[in-house]
Amino acid sequence: MADSEDSTTPPAVSWRAILRGTGALSSGKRTGGAPSDPALQLWRNWQANHTQVVALTRQWQRIEKKLIHSVGIPEVTIRLSGEEQPKIAQSVDEIEELVASEPAIEREALLAAFDEQQKRWDEAAATLGFDAVDAELRAALGKERDFVASVPKTKAASLPGVAAKLAILIQLGEPSPTDAEFPWPELRSALADIARLASPEAAVSPM
Repeated sequence: MADSEDSTTPPAVSWRAILRGTGALSSGKRTGGAPSDPALQLWRNWQANHTQVVALTRQWQRIEKKLIHSVGIPEVTIRLSGEEQPKIAQSVDEIEELVASEPAIEREALLAAFDEQQKRWDEAAATLGFDAVDAELRAALGKERDFVASVPKTKAASLPGVAAKLAILIQLGEPSPTDAEFPWPELRSALADIARLASPEAAVSPM
């Protein structure tokens, strides 16, 4: 999509600022003290979980990097007849698949070598708490999928609630807060419009 030089679409919209500007983020109440908007509650739950996903992902990546540097990824090199380049197997299934048609290859030796490497990885991973972080991350990602699946089922009761639903989809899907490819500028522009209509004083600013 070609970029328009006179486009007024903001490069990014802070949904926190939008919801705070409409008064929904801090109070959780609609005008007149009505019950909290279900869409806003969904957004709060989503945001808390998404923050955890980001933190756990970074922790997972740090531990994985330490494991790769310290013990290396469990793998074996297999040279097949008729192949110039060796094959790399990083699981028992891959080993079994590669040697299935190569009776001359010592299958048991390859499996034993891989098993030894896997044991070193598992021991180091246990020491660094990798499995626990991995389990937490998988659980948080599962919740994130559930929250996203709830977006079309949750009816907003206010303009801030509509903004909250749109904010979830933008935050999850856009490659970056300033991505210029369709449909992200258009969606950010729509979110800014909702904020303006919900409250003229609502803050819209770059992320």
